[in-house]
Amino acid sequence: MKRITLLLLATALTCSAWSCTSFIISGNATPSGKPAMFKHRDTGELNNRIAYFQGKKYAFIGLMNSPMLDGEVWSGMNEAGFCIMNTASYNLREDNLDCQMDREGELMYHALANCATIADFEAWLTTYPQPWGVEANFGIIDAQGGAAYYEMNNSRYIKYDVNTMPEGYRVVTNFSQAGRYEDYEGWERYQTATAIMKEAFSREREISAIDAINLFSRKYRHEVLGVNYFQENAPQYVVDQDFIPRRITSAVVYFEGVKAGENPIHSVMWTALGYPACAVAIPLLMDGKHLPKYMVARDATAKEGKGLHCEMCDASLKIKNEWAFPLKISNGKRYVALQNILVDNENKPALMTCANDVETEILSDFLPLYQQWNAGKISDKEFWQAYDQVSSEWMKKFYEIFQPYWTNEK
Repeated sequence: MKRITLLLLATALTCSAWSCTSFIISGNATPSGKPAMFKHRDTGELNNRIAYFQGKKYAFIGLMNSPMLDGEVWSGMNEAGFCIMNTASYNLREDNLDCQMDREGELMYHALANCATIADFEAWLTTYPQPWGVEANFGIIDAQGGAAYYEMNNSRYIKYDVNTMPEGYRVVTNFSQAGRYEDYEGWERYQTATAIMKEAFSREREISAIDAINLFSRKYRHEVLGVNYFQENAPQYVVDQDFIPRRITSAVVYFEGVKAGENPIHSVMWTALGYPACAVAIPLLMDGKHLPKYMVARDATAKEGKGLHCEMCDASLKIKNEWAFPLKISNGKRYVALQNILVDNENKPALMTCANDVETEILSDFLPLYQQWNAGKISDKEFWQAYDQVSSEWMKKFYEIFQPYWTNEK
């Protein structure tokens, strides 16, 4: 009770910074030899979607703020198996230049269009005009086994090669090791995420996309306060502060890379759009013709407005607003309804139970198909035909399983 009280009495002022939680796992540390990269995105634009682009050298798919048409992405992968993400940093800037900042999305957009490997990225940065307009930690994995973080400001970077780290992984939130200690942000989430990773990696060195989302993005654990909420101990409401999942969470992306020598087109970008407790991870692959229509803009010709939204994100946000954050008066938006998220009852399953049930269906459809394709037992044509068929049903399964929470017309 004392711990719950401490949480409820914690300052109601959430961090003003838009923040993210991330990790990279080296392929050297996994039984499969495949690297993995994870980004839990917190931001001010909660409407997100997926888009396909034909870049200067490489085609790519990326996570976008829905109102944007092009020119920036907030994580993505290209046809060469090059995958990139970022977390904001608030302790790296060394100058007072009068330049446009917050250009991390632009940098990632152009990197995906031009780079196939970590070496390409480093060479490309020498040609990218400065000041870069960034203050961030960029994570990259590639199809040659590369896995690294880059702490970057307007004019320089420091590289952290995850392949050389004894733990086999690195966790990053919203501060940079080379930056100013007094300006650390996201330290509380870093404590939680590193504790989760240490526990999970000691049990199972291959953390799948669904495992990662459940362990990090759907985990209401606060390592600093010493609380960890489950179905058995969840209060009705808690203050929404410094958990990994937060009201400002917009998406989760997990990149499942390939082993060096494998076909980079087999890289998978698992993407959950919306609030993780009422969103589901969809496996996306690098082909613009086969992106599920509910993950991209509703209207391909739209230039503004809701036509740029996507169906999956709209559905998740609707459920989130009605059931995860139902209080609309006073400071109600600061309180998350944990019992709705975690506790099954006789009237309806918990939101997380619904999400996991949909993902069980997705896994049963996708994994056998993907494994056959990856092993060369079916052709590309056979794979895409089957993928289009099964992926077209996943949105329907979302509506069916979340039906107890779907109070209005779809």
